[in-house]
Amino acid sequence: MAGMLKGKRVSLRRSDPRDYEAVQRWQNDPLVFRWMDYVRPFALEDIKESEERAAEEGDPFIIDVEGRSMGRTGLNNFRPRDRIASLYIFVGERESWGKGYGRDALMTLLAYAFDTKNLRMVELWTLADNERAIRMYKGCGFLEDGRLRDRSWIEGHYVDHLVMSITAEDFARTRVDYGL
Repeated sequence: MAGMLKGKRVSLRRSDPRDYEAVQRWQNDPLVFRWMDYVRPFALEDIKESEERAAEEGDPFIIDVEGRSMGRTGLNNFRPRDRIASLYIFVGERESWGKGYGRDALMTLLAYAFDTKNLRMVELWTLADNERAIRMYKGCGFLEDGRLRDRSWIEGHYVDHLVMSITAEDFARTRVDYGL
């Protein structure tokens, strides 16, 4: 696993125990909690266990801007035979929303996935009503693979999941446009 990845505006670094309180605060933020489709609040011990498991099973990163931590991203669910992994991402600091940090983090992680990990495809799922995230994913080159109906009970009704993916070839085109 890489130590530090540099994007145009963000750096991605391995998380360490000093990050656990920030990750807990982010994941328990009501809007992050809702968009990430979490089911129960997180205790600090939950974060510690989750971060340790993420480091064993995948490539987790903290999103930093000028030395300030503001979110989490990473790859997991590696399928080596198929050269596919899943991606997750959120910017936890609300004042950093809408400033392009998530997109830069995503593009930086995709460059790592395809250039260093030699993946063929990266996939994700998101809540179908998460319009901001879907716009960002599409802007980075992801295509919608399908819709899974009524997958999450949120705020008194069921919400669909969208499954999206990007191939190395798709990313090569998007990367040129982005300048990474």
